[in-house]
Amino acid sequence: MFRTVVAVALLASLSIMMVGCVDGGKAGNGSPKIGNLIPRIDPKKEKDLVSPDTDVAVTITVKNQTKAPVTMHWLDETAGDRVHYKDIKAGGEVVQETFQGHYWIILDKGGKALGIYETPAKDAVILIK
Repeated sequence: MFRTVVAVALLASLSIMMVGCVDGGKAGNGSPKIGNLIPRIDPKKEKDLVSPDTDVAVTITVKNQTKAPVTMHWLDETAGDRVHYKDIKAGGEVVQETFQGHYWIILDKGGKALGIYETPAKDAVILIK
């Protein structure tokens, strides 16, 4: 009986630890694999994008996996103008509160757009590679 209880408790612990991982494994750098990734939008589409006025709060995590710093800008709700928010060091990450449908553009240190990302309806991750 005791062994059965211990085995069930162990399996439950492992199941809880695996929640949020794509396959329950680890990436090569020891970090958990990432599930809810925000797809990249081609920066050429920036001129057509304006963040909508929405009220669904979302948290995004931006992970800079490059060897150089990047900057994070929000495309505003009036004309889609860039609004500087954060600098992210090489290998660093930031957590940003935002709203569903808002657009974020990531620039390299020279000002070149690396990608645009639309905030989904739930917490998610932007990977900069």
